[in-house]
Amino acid sequence: MALLLTCAVLRLPLSVAGVTAGVAFSAVTHGLLDRRWPVRAVLRATGSPQFADTTSPVCGMYVADQALHQASLLVSALLIAGL
Repeated sequence: MALLLTCAVLRLPLSVAGVTAGVAFSAVTHGLLDRRWPVRAVLRATGSPQFADTTSPVCGMYVADQALHQASLLVSALLIAGL
């Protein structure tokens, strides 16, 4: 609903292919990231496995999870806008 409202207000053109690709990418990546093991895998791959165990001053897993969700939303938006 937010996508349609935003596109209507800003008069952005939408294509079925773009919306389908963007929404599908968002659903798949969010479902995967919410399993948490991919977040730990990314932290290990980037040389920061200890960040996953950090709880103070911030929860490392939460911060990494949110950053990965935001990155996937960016890719979704680019798919929607570009196709």
